[in-house]
Amino acid sequence: MPHTTVETAANCRPRSAVWAARARTLAFVYFVVLFTATHLPSTPSSIQCLSDKVLHTAAYLMLTLSVLTGWELTIGGLQPKHFFAVWLVGTVYGAFDEFTQIPVGRTCDIHDWVADVIGIVSGLILFTVVRAGVYRLAGATSLGSSSAGASA
Repeated sequence: MPHTTVETAANCRPRSAVWAARARTLAFVYFVVLFTATHLPSTPSSIQCLSDKVLHTAAYLMLTLSVLTGWELTIGGLQPKHFFAVWLVGTVYGAFDEFTQIPVGRTCDIHDWVADVIGIVSGLILFTVVRAGVYRLAGATSLGSSSAGASA
């Protein structure tokens, strides 16, 4: 029976590596699609029922979730510094994204950037809540750091 446990553990590693690669690929593809979509010349929107700010918030929430998921599956439990890095890079990228829309005839709007940041923060919170629930359901005692509680 112990042989089966070792064999099962060995079989899980490639599967988790595959999921990590898929999550990273999804994050990259989503980023490319988002960047492309925000840099196409502006056309009359067919999505008039949704506020532009709702779209910005949802887009950056999804980007944040995909980046965090890919990172967590790749390195294991994320630490506060990882969340800060995602927030920092996301907020800087959101500003860059707004400024680089000017050359293609789109509007650079501080309110769009604020909606981007709200999406990032919402994604960070949602990821943290869902991850805690997943770990709880899996019976894990920590979220990636066994010494986090001991050092606090």
